Parts: sequence; C-alpha cells; structure tokens
Amino acid sequence: MPKQKIAVFSGPNSTIGNSPTLVTGNKGRLKGERELEGRFDHLASQILYEPVTVRIKKFTGHPLEEESRALYHDDGKDYYEVELRPEDGPYPLPYVARRADGSPHGVPFEDGDLQDAAVKYGGRQFFFPDASRIFADIDRTIAGRDEHGEGNTLDRKAEYEFIRALPPAGYPSKGEISGQDYFPYRPYPISNRPRYRDLARVTNTVQAALASGNYAGGIWLEGSPTVEETTYWLSLLIDTELPIAGCASQRTHGQLANDGDRNIVDAVDYILSGQGMGLGAVGVQDERIYAAREFKKADDRPGNYKATGGHGGILGTVGPPVTVWYRPAYRRSSTSDVNINKLPTELAFLDHFGDSAPVTLRVKDGDGALLGDIIPRVHIVKYGAYMGEDETRDPDDEVDIIARIQLAQSQQSKPQGEAPQLHGIVLEGTSPYGMGSSSQHAALAIATFSGMPVVRVGRADPGGRVPSDGRDSLSIAGSNLDTNKARLLLMASLMKLGRLPKAQDPRNPTADERKAVQARLAEYQDIFENH
Repeated sequence: MPKQKIAVFSGPNSTIGNSPTLVTGNKGRLKGERELEGRFDHLASQILYEPVTVRIKKFTGHPLEEESRALYHDDGKDYYEVELRPEDGPYPLPYVARRADGSPHGVPFEDGDLQDAAVKYGGRQFFFPDASRIFADIDRTIAGRDEHGEGNTLDRKAEYEFIRALPPAGYPSKGEISGQDYFPYRPYPISNRPRYRDLARVTNTVQAALASGNYAGGIWLEGSPTVEETTYWLSLLIDTELPIAGCASQRTHGQLANDGDRNIVDAVDYILSGQGMGLGAVGVQDERIYAAREFKKADDRPGNYKATGGHGGILGTVGPPVTVWYRPAYRRSSTSDVNINKLPTELAFLDHFGDSAPVTLRVKDGDGALLGDIIPRVHIVKYGAYMGEDETRDPDDEVDIIARIQLAQSQQSKPQGEAPQLHGIVLEGTSPYGMGSSSQHAALAIATFSGMPVVRVGRADPGGRVPSDGRDSLSIAGSNLDTNKARLLLMASLMKLGRLPKAQDPRNPTADERKAVQARLAEYQDIFENH
C-alpha cells in the first residue's frame, strides 16, 4: 500500500527548525588554541565526502553487551567491518571547520562569534531552511530511535514534502534576504520578525498545498511563542477538512532533552490516525492535542503549553494510540465563516453613514489568493489599575488610541496598495468584563465612529466570556479569547465585513449613525460568538 504524503511547512523564528551553534571541535583546533573541556570530542551531524570502510569494536553498543556474548554469532574477529557511504545520510562526526580570518590556518568557530559584529555575528545560519535535514536526522537515529529500537521512524510512516512557507533560514547566495524571505531570531542583533502581509503568504501557501489533493494533512513548524497565533489563523482561514498540526520546540534540534523532534513524530501519527479530519488546526505538543483557539505557551520549558479560556481546550492525546476525546463546538477550517473561500473577492461597504455608493477593496486576486495589502492593522490597548490621568473622561488623554485613529484616517485617504485600508483595536481590560478606564472607552468610542471596530477581552488568560454589556454596546464582546487570538479573529472579520460606517463627527455621532454602527457590530459579534 503506498504511503500517504504530508506537507511540512517551515514557519518563522523556529526553535524546532534550529540547531545548536556549530563550534569547532578539538580535532579541528591547533596546538595553543583553546580546547573544549571534557573527555569527548564534539560531534556534529555531517555527510561523508567519499565511501570509507571502518572497523567497529564488538560489544561496545552497550556496557552489558559482553555479558550476552554467547548470543552473538562468532566469526572469529574482534570487530565488525562496514562500508559507510555519502548516500547513507548524515553521521555524527568531529566538526573540524575553521573560520577564515586572513591567517594561514584560520581560527576555530566559537559560540561567541554570534555576539561579534566584526565577524558579522558568525556569518552563518544555524536555522534550517526547511525541515528535510531534521527529518533525516530523526530517521538516521541521530536524534533518537523509536521505542522498538529501530530507526526510520518518520520514513516508515509516510512521505513528506518540505515547503518553505516563511522559513527561519535562507540562501543569501540565491538572493534571499533576511526579513523578507526568511526570519531567524538569532543572532539577536540581526533577527527579523514577519510582517502583516506575510499572513497572506502563509494563507495562500497552506491553502494551495492542502487543496491540491496531494496530502493527508499538514504540519506547521514555528517559534514556540507565536505558533499558537499562526495555528489559530490557519484554523480560521484554511478551507479544508484535512488535519493541520502546529508544532514547536522549547529546545533546539540536537540539544539535550530536545522536545521538538518528538512533537514532529507525534504530529505525523496524529495526521495518519485519521482522527483529525474536520477538526481544524490543532497544536500537537508534549503528547497532547490542543484546540487552536485555546493553544498557548506558558513558559520556556518542555511540557509547559496550556489551554486558555478556563473551559477545556485539550482535545486528545497522542497515546499510543492517538485518541481524540473531545471535538470543539466552534466553527473552524471548512466550517469557518472567515475561511479564504468565504471571504469576498471584492469587499464593499459604506465608508460614512448615508453614503450613496460603497467603497470597494480587493481582498483576493483572480486566482482566489489573498492579497498581502488587504491584511488589516489591528492594535492592542491594555488597561491596568490606576491608569486614569484625572477624574474626567477626556479621550485625548489616550494619546496612543487617538494617534491610531489619526493614522488610520490618513492611510484610508490613500489608494489600496499604497496604505492599509482596514483597522481595528483590541482592548485587554478587566476579567471577565473587558473594561478599561473611562478615558479609554471615550477614545475607543471615537475609534468606533471612525470606522474601526473595537473588541473587548479580559486580561491575560481569561477564564470566562466577556458579557455583552448594554452600557458599552459600541464594541464587540470577545468571548473568552485571549488578546492575541481576538486580534487575529478581528483581522479575519474585517476582511469579510469591512469598516464600520463612519460618523460625520466621530466625537458627536447622531442617533441614526449610532444605530447604523450597532447594526454592523452585531455582524461582527455573530462571528465572535461562533469562532
């Protein structure tokens, strides 16, 4: 029976797609140079240049092999002889490369190079451009054997295609530029994070792959602090019944106690189990299956992802066998109201209350791909106790909110493609009410009547839903979503519904303008109630 194929997407800033610094081992160091401490030489996964025959001393695979000598075939030799070939794949070998510095022999590569601007912070990538080398290392048992002592843990299960969606490393020799084509987080002085428009690239890449009919599902690899956000975005935007597993790692590939390699193997098992069909995107971490909506990193150590929202979120366990215990009630992937195929190709809405003709924006191109310039700008405002400037409700005390409103108005005066056209705000307020200060609400009301929908959520990890409050009917109640998930859902909703109708004077809206805004907010609220 032919093996199924899984798409493996490399995402940005990925510890799961990273390895420790390549440091020159002692076999590559000259007399008088600093030696690495310890009795063993440093080994790194590398590929042979040419075939070589080696002799392996018998009974050295385990300290107690000699005790079972009678079980072993005796050919009269004290060694095994075997030919190692380049096509075998990577072997652990001494790392002897040296850095050019103008001297006859160069100098050893050191971890400290990554902090040295004079050598361009090491001049090397230790993130992987895609996950193919990681999969090879796992299969070669460099990263670990399965519980039965065998290798090819991944290759025995499925075939894989490695897709560089927003990879953490790239090829400068081919013209790729960090911050545009790939996104590493180290060395820190030259790290780069993805931009708003890169969400369109993510959406289009994953949607095209999973709609091709070539795959049983997809694995998304990303940095552990942000994989929760992309996983939720995929659950909202990707129109598919196929399973999508978001994976991360707290420790790099090849590092002591690395968890990422196991998460990858578990994700493959989850996809092949068939139990993820129609479940939307999920997080697969530490042998648990998390609903994308509730998936959240709590600390930088293995085993410290959690479910937010106070009412579940762990859907199942990897086992064996893979078991899905619960299925989410909210809409996702193929049932999502904001998936890419349910977004309009051309979005039309009234810019001001009473306008006779709508504003139109292009959301997708002629092939149905999401346009990078349509991705909305949604910003976060946070409330903390004792933040009021005085006893008034003066909205101008909230200079950040007022500045965001002014920037949105300025950008909307320009054509699509030259500046963002869709804007919104998320207020992280008290739990569970999502309330801020009086001046914040006054400023946010101006934002609402300036066409910018506002979502209220509770702070940090809210355990209950934000109630719809009649006293504050000019905003969207964000259920029990955390701030970052509410931001993503508002971004997706803006691409479906467009801006709110602006008042002629946002500081003094008329009764009719207020009713028109509230009617549009009800449409947003319906999405937030069901996603």
